[in-house]
Amino acid sequence: MHAVGVLKLQYRLSYTAWEGEVVEVVAEALQVSRSDASGVVEAQPLYMQQSWSIGLDAQQTASKILTAAQC
Repeated sequence: MHAVGVLKLQYRLSYTAWEGEVVEVVAEALQVSRSDASGVVEAQPLYMQQSWSIGLDAQQTASKILTAAQC
């Protein structure tokens, strides 16, 4: 695999770990299973993309998602 492929793989893994943290924060806040929290997170792809691109942490992103989910 060439260097660009390696960088893309590392980037994706970093995103995946971050996404997992967002799901965990949402699960704790709502007191639901990770599976249910994952559904809440997946319903907000725009917030996930925006948050990732501007460098928000999992807590900040979860807060945005939880606010949006209550509307």
